[in-house]
Amino acid sequence: MSNVADPISPQCVIADDLRASRELLRSWVAECGYECTTTANGEDAWAAVKKLQPQLIVTDIEMPVASGLDLLCSLRHHRSEQLKSIPVIVISSLQDDDIRSFVQSAGGTVFLTKPLDKIRTQQIVRRLDQVASVANRDFQYTVHEQPWPNKRISPTLRRLYREVQENGPKFS
Repeated sequence: MSNVADPISPQCVIADDLRASRELLRSWVAECGYECTTTANGEDAWAAVKKLQPQLIVTDIEMPVASGLDLLCSLRHHRSEQLKSIPVIVISSLQDDDIRSFVQSAGGTVFLTKPLDKIRTQQIVRRLDQVASVANRDFQYTVHEQPWPNKRISPTLRRLYREVQENGPKFS
């Protein structure tokens, strides 16, 4: 059995600060036919995205150095239409009232709550592979409005959102 990656395999970048989560996701997404690159934070994920121009990104929200929201904001603001349109599965163990709509308004394609379910995760990966990036093609990220003015949002998510709102895209 060769260790050389299939040159036509789609690429996926996975960003999660928890090694066990990264490796589990890598295994599940690889079973769907993707060549996976794993990173421990949004900054390393951004470098991998720029290098590989993957067909899929899976990112946790809360990570050191740069959050998944930093990664998402930079991606959706990028001048490259190819990068802007990459589907992004956002994962998190953060619990609050309206995180799904928050993630969608921030440009995430799909939100999944940890702990993840293998069958559900793989169904979503396969579905995204079929529809490519239709959901994000016309996406316009707006940092001027809070998508949840009267909702109970976790303090962590609120802080990460505020950082993205105040600083804009972290990477270019």
